[in-house]
Amino acid sequence: MDNLLAQGVELAIFGMGTVFVFLALLIAATKTMSAIVLRFEPEVVSPTPDAGAHNGSALDQGRIVAIISAAITQHRNKNKQ
Repeated sequence: MDNLLAQGVELAIFGMGTVFVFLALLIAATKTMSAIVLRFEPEVVSPTPDAGAHNGSALDQGRIVAIISAAITQHRNKNKQ
């Protein structure tokens, strides 16, 4: 019985060690691929919006409200029972 327990512990340690080594290799491979991709593919800089640009005028917002209201009315009329 003692020998069986020792074999179980040995197998568990071997299995956990195998998983640890595999995960360490996976992390190393991922970091290496990331470094290679970043070297050949430069980072794309997104343009920043102008400080003077507006996000929408009152006319645009009123139009959006009208469109949403029309969509809600159409949905309610369509689903009347």
